[in-house]
Amino acid sequence: MIKEMIRLAVWGLVNERSEVINCLHELGVLHMESPHSNVLSNEQIDSLRLLRSKLLGMLEALEWDDWNRLSEDPVQKARISFTLPLDDIIHEVDKSLDMFQIRISRMREENKSLKELHLKLHQTHDVIHHFESFLSEEESKGMVTSLWWINKRTLSRSLSNLRKEIRRLTPVKDREYLLYHSFQVRENEILLSLSVHPDVVEAIYTVMSSLGGIKWHPPADYERDTALYSVEAVEEGLIWIPKRLEEISSELALAREEWGPKLAAFYILADEKLEQLLVENSTSEKGSLFLIEGWIPSDSVDITTRTLTDAFADRVIYRWRYPSSDEWHAVPTSLYNIPAFRPFEIFLKLLQAPSYKTIDPTAFIAIFFPLFSGCMVGDIGYGVLILMLGLWLKKKSAQQLLSDLGHVLLAVGVWSSIWGLAFGEFFGDLGLRLFHMEPIWLERSHAVMPVMIFTISLGAAHVLLGLLLGIYHGIRRKKHHIWMEKTGNFIIILALFGLLVILKGWLPESFFTLAISVLIIGFLILMIGGGMGGLIEAMGSIGNILSYVRIAAIGLSSAILAVVASKFVDVFGLSVLGVFMALAIHILNFILALGGSGLHSARLHYVEFMGKFYSGAGKYYKPFSKRREIRWKRRS
Repeated sequence: MIKEMIRLAVWGLVNERSEVINCLHELGVLHMESPHSNVLSNEQIDSLRLLRSKLLGMLEALEWDDWNRLSEDPVQKARISFTLPLDDIIHEVDKSLDMFQIRISRMREENKSLKELHLKLHQTHDVIHHFESFLSEEESKGMVTSLWWINKRTLSRSLSNLRKEIRRLTPVKDREYLLYHSFQVRENEILLSLSVHPDVVEAIYTVMSSLGGIKWHPPADYERDTALYSVEAVEEGLIWIPKRLEEISSELALAREEWGPKLAAFYILADEKLEQLLVENSTSEKGSLFLIEGWIPSDSVDITTRTLTDAFADRVIYRWRYPSSDEWHAVPTSLYNIPAFRPFEIFLKLLQAPSYKTIDPTAFIAIFFPLFSGCMVGDIGYGVLILMLGLWLKKKSAQQLLSDLGHVLLAVGVWSSIWGLAFGEFFGDLGLRLFHMEPIWLERSHAVMPVMIFTISLGAAHVLLGLLLGIYHGIRRKKHHIWMEKTGNFIIILALFGLLVILKGWLPESFFTLAISVLIIGFLILMIGGGMGGLIEAMGSIGNILSYVRIAAIGLSSAILAVVASKFVDVFGLSVLGVFMALAIHILNFILALGGSGLHSARLHYVEFMGKFYSGAGKYYKPFSKRREIRWKRRS
């Protein structure tokens, strides 16, 4: 249902404006038009905006995102600090943030640079480990080794020139010494390892440089006197860097655990204070008085006025009134449903809020959505799985959205099990095979037509209910064209069903004339209210009713697929393959049944049902209050 709202105006003394607004902030029931925060500005407001941005930036730097688990304890501790003068608070918090930011930035920069270095060392080691044994053996002989990048096409010429140069520098009695080992890194790029006598090292460098060779160097700080020692340094770095990264990760985790809730609490309070200042600066003044007004639920008026009177006695004046019909478009919508229905309000979150003084469809969704979805699933086994999934989401999730989704799944699971008893299905025909389970009503895989007729009848009732609500909505809003169009539509559908019943022989033929007369009356009312558009709407309503066949069609396909899963056991026996195939088909069928039933049941409500009466031109009730759940994170 939609709560009744009242327009409340409060006058107070300008020198007590902060106290009055803080009192209203504590009460958290007054909905005001959002002040133009991009226009309102002063030194304190700008400082709080900057502080709030810094706090949010620090939380993002810490990768802290536990808004739903934030307890009241750190928030209450932070509130004590906010009793100091605002300028002092901003200065102290800002100073502490700068120091903390430097510390976190250093750790994050070190973490980033170490990860990049670790990647480079890995790439380096992947290449040069091919030369480790060669380098070790050659350096043990007293030879000098080096690594060079060269083009594949110049390899033969490079080696030939090296031998000539070594032969020229080596005494005739000695045989020139040149050993090499190569590894192709890319298509035309080779890493060449050379081993020569110490006396010809300079010549080697000269020849290789002249042929376009590039000396290989490890990453900075890992280059040693020889290539072998550089390889060893790289391997040591590959061992040390992960340890250091783990240390940094532990330090960041400790900082996140310790400072995340504190910073989040200060962010919440800074946001609250900013909102309060914006409201203060947006109030109107007249002499020594200021005025603040907004919308408030009628059941909150007494406590609000009593609290203001207790706190300020006759220094505040308040007046309240009910909104006129001309103001209904501006009144915010506050939904109130019983606890069993409240989680189904998530279906309205995908739409604009219902207009004030219209109809809240939550209760109808709570009744019909699980009924339709359960009918599509129609299996006790799948229903139990849905119940387990819903219970897990409801109990384990800290997020309200997932908890509400769990509640919805619980209802779907219950109805799936009930329909499963009616259809005699437990993981398809497994119940029949194991327990000789028989359907209480009918077996839908063999009674296709009765199930289709039933679902169409169910759809007709659902659509007619939507039209009745549309008639009520039109009368309440005093829009005759709406209620007349819906009434004509309603009468036409009833008349057509009456004709169908007469043609089937379930009523005497003498009623045929009456049905035709009712049809004509409905058509006339429809044309008066909606004209040609109403006629199209009536044709659409008939199509809407027929679309409820999808309940039977989706349920039938799910039932057949479940039976097919059992057939694999018949074909392959109780083998690993047979059980695996049956289980795989059941898992697939469960996912399709759960997703398909939810999607199509939602569509039947959004299009076929709510399209007959729902007016989504409203705005949700958002009171001026402290810490409105996860909204703190969403502020920019």
